[in-house]
Amino acid sequence: MYAAPVPDPTPESEMSLPAIRATISQVAAGLDARFVTAGEALAQAYAIVERLVTALEGVTNALGRDAAEAAVENMRATADRLERLPAVQAARQAGLERIAAGARPLAHHISQVKRTLDFLRICGLNIKVAAAGRNGFADFADTMNVRLDVGETEIGGIGIEIERLTASIPALIEVDRQLAQECAKVIPQVPRKLAADAEALQRHQAADAARAGRIAAVAREIRGQVANAIGAMQIGDITRQRLEHVASGLQALIQYRDQADAATAVQVSGHMIALFAAQTADTIHGFHAESRRLAESLRGIAPSAAQLLEIRAEGERQDGGDNRAFLAALEKSVADVAAVTARLREADSRAQALGGSTSDSAERLAKRLRVVHRVNHDVHLMAWNTDLRCHRLGDEGKALAMVASEIRGFATTLATISAEIRHSVESLVAAVTALRDPQGEQGGDAAEALTESLACIHDGAQRMREGMAGLGEDAAAVSRILATTTSNVDCEAAFGETLRDTVAQLEMLAAPCHAPDAAAEAALAPLLDAMARSYTMASEREIHRRFALAGSTGPSQAPVEEDDDDDGLF
Repeated sequence: MYAAPVPDPTPESEMSLPAIRATISQVAAGLDARFVTAGEALAQAYAIVERLVTALEGVTNALGRDAAEAAVENMRATADRLERLPAVQAARQAGLERIAAGARPLAHHISQVKRTLDFLRICGLNIKVAAAGRNGFADFADTMNVRLDVGETEIGGIGIEIERLTASIPALIEVDRQLAQECAKVIPQVPRKLAADAEALQRHQAADAARAGRIAAVAREIRGQVANAIGAMQIGDITRQRLEHVASGLQALIQYRDQADAATAVQVSGHMIALFAAQTADTIHGFHAESRRLAESLRGIAPSAAQLLEIRAEGERQDGGDNRAFLAALEKSVADVAAVTARLREADSRAQALGGSTSDSAERLAKRLRVVHRVNHDVHLMAWNTDLRCHRLGDEGKALAMVASEIRGFATTLATISAEIRHSVESLVAAVTALRDPQGEQGGDAAEALTESLACIHDGAQRMREGMAGLGEDAAAVSRILATTTSNVDCEAAFGETLRDTVAQLEMLAAPCHAPDAAAEAALAPLLDAMARSYTMASEREIHRRFALAGSTGPSQAPVEEDDDDDGLF
């Protein structure tokens, strides 16, 4: 019993099977060429977008990293230090004036000490004369002269130290005076402009980073869409394979018909062609549905590609598209500050050198003052000893006692002047130490720090330019690729009518047979089995089951792995 009337073979139908097979093979090859080309193009688009995402992520990392923020912060710190420079200079000027004022009485004190020592020498000579070589007074005078020589050497050294300490003060005062005049011309406007330019650049960098982030987000979205489209390109390979399976089945049927009994061949041909028609119709239906969805998906990526250019154009409208204007302003500010800081470093270095030498000078002065103090102490003791000896001599020692009394008076004067010298030296050392600017010492070379900061900012700007440089070209290339690929995968115009005609021809020749005779069943079994073993898609095996012979296990026994991913690609 037959499910449908079997048409009588005609010369036209006999000749149509090879033609149908050839048409199906040509369509399969054409689809394969189009989809291979489209897949390669999409892979190229994916690579372009991937490169763009990587570049833009590098931009956002460069502009958002700690180094760039530290560079701007360093510029602010430099600007703050320059703004307080007048106050630092005022304090330093006051310190220099204290040093100069403290040095003047020291010279007078040292002169007084020398005069006192000279008087003590005279006293020593008077003792020698008055004693006339008796009772060891000559030895006393000689010993006192030795101690006075020591004191004179030390007090002379103190004078030299003071001169050395104060020698550089006039030049330093002049340098500071000139620097103060120049700073009055540029402060506070120059440091404030530097701080303002640095903050403006930071805001601009933040906007650039945000814009780069938006572009990167869109590019990542495009990358994901293109990746999905590349996966959906399987429909081309699926369709090619299924059409090739039908073409192979037709070829096997044609070979069978060339050797088969005519009556049996009619049944076998009708049934197999019905299978081919069903497979071809299902293949075409799935292909058209999925290829249309693929084309629509590709067209949907185009607005995202256009959005890349819109975001870039938005940045160009706002600020010219890069950091050049901001960098030019910042470079001018840095140059202005560098001129000031160069002279500031000179004044600072002199003040620091003066302060540094003060520590050594103070220690040497302290040692000399201790020696002078011991000399004074020794002279006092010698004067008291002389006085005691004079008392033991009675009237004979009165003249010597008068000299001893004078020695004690000069020793007291020497002690008083030494104390004043010590007090003046301590005040002088404190005044020089106060010249140092602790923040200046810690700040290092401001000009060098500014140069490093500017280089860091330049690096971030260069990364931004490089990241954005090919954006327009890349977006245009992606758009072109998407347009071409969309045209390639939308095959309705190229293959739609041909495939529908092919299905119509197969359906005209189709005659499914559900109760073939023994001869037809024997002929169908190997043909159906060969077809079942060729399948790679679950949908093929599903359709095949409708045409399997009664009692057959169908294509599920075919030794192939099922691919259940031929449907639902989106």
